[in-house]
Amino acid sequence: MRVAVLVALISFVVYMGSLRTMQSIDSNTNALLAYSLVRDRDVYLDEFADTRQRISYWSFVVNGHEIAPYPPGTALLAVPFVAVGLLVGIEPPQTAAFTIVAKSAAALAASASVGVVFLLAARVAGRRLALVVAALYAFGTVTWPISAGALWQHGPAQLFLALGLLMLYPRGERRWRARAGLAFGLATLCRLTDGAFALAALFDVARQSPRLVPRFLLWASPAVALLLVYDVLAFGRPIDLGYLTFNYTKDGGGGNLLVGLAGNLIAPDRGLFVYSPFLIFGVYELIRLAIRGAGVTLAFTGSASLVLVVYAASVDWWGGFGYGNRYLADALPLMSLGLAFWLRRMRANLIARVALVAAGVWSVAVAALGALVYDWAGWSWESLPGLTPQQQQWSLDPPQILYTALNAGARVDAATGVSLAFAGVAVLFFARLWLVSGERTRSRRPLR
Repeated sequence: MRVAVLVALISFVVYMGSLRTMQSIDSNTNALLAYSLVRDRDVYLDEFADTRQRISYWSFVVNGHEIAPYPPGTALLAVPFVAVGLLVGIEPPQTAAFTIVAKSAAALAASASVGVVFLLAARVAGRRLALVVAALYAFGTVTWPISAGALWQHGPAQLFLALGLLMLYPRGERRWRARAGLAFGLATLCRLTDGAFALAALFDVARQSPRLVPRFLLWASPAVALLLVYDVLAFGRPIDLGYLTFNYTKDGGGGNLLVGLAGNLIAPDRGLFVYSPFLIFGVYELIRLAIRGAGVTLAFTGSASLVLVVYAASVDWWGGFGYGNRYLADALPLMSLGLAFWLRRMRANLIARVALVAAGVWSVAVAALGALVYDWAGWSWESLPGLTPQQQQWSLDPPQILYTALNAGARVDAATGVSLAFAGVAVLFFARLWLVSGERTRSRRPLR
């Protein structure tokens, strides 16, 4: 636990030390809802309408009020940070409301998820290999530039999903398996599509310990109640799926499923395995274990596949303006669990270790570009003329990674130097932890 806390703290320092915030209408909307909950004690964004020139956000008009279309979990998590921000005079439309207050909430959630992923991987492969998994998860995926970069829904969702997996694996005390319902419920409160993982958890509990199902549902009920109350207050009905259906109704219909599937995985400018190729090993291991019907991976691999299909069928399967593949960010704790399984099985294979190092170095370098220098509001790759959004995701002239690298000089300044210094110190910390960890805590528990 002490190592997990240290790993989380290191990650938080690097995330905040990046001194960059990748704002978007999505992350801004979550931040504004948090401010509205604290300052005005309501769920309406009406008070921000006059500042749209300075704050871009997304809202639906319901009964004459501007309403954030997202579930409230992320905003609720940010409430303590917003309360402190208001005490010191930081509020919209001040930029600090997003670049300091909201980003602090996102960075804390993302870094806490790193600590939990470390604990989860340590149960599978031991502390030393878990440090490898945690480092790649923290700095080799969109957890760094996206989830920790601004108040998207992903950071909190990743934290709660990682906690849920930790409670379910390995087959431990009954009370923790039941309490996983709270973690998966809160993940769904942050992002509705994560309900697929909640159903997977329920299926796994029912399969392994049927008598725990009522307790699992009881622990999940507070999050469900909060979601229903919010929907009634905001939309006037207990269930609203407006923001989920939006991408399937605009422009006359949904997207091309096959293009979306391929795009989310291998498109040059959004592919999961292009930006974080080391995840191939984790995904392979999850599929291998699921085919064997092994452990917690069976249900969750199916749920991750369902989430992929849902996003792939969307008109905006690439996730809008951003860096890398963010739609599958919520599944990163699960893929990290798969990587831990793979590392445990391949620890003595030299070729496998070399392949992981090569893929990991590329992933960290690409994620660092996004976290340290990418700027979609200023000179972003998405603003290049001549291509439709669908065509742009497959463009090699130039791909987003190369374009960002070639234009990195536009954002290299003193802040970038500070960011690199924090990242360098983090590398040294992780290396030191890895060297002294040894194999004393390596799990010998067989996978069931």
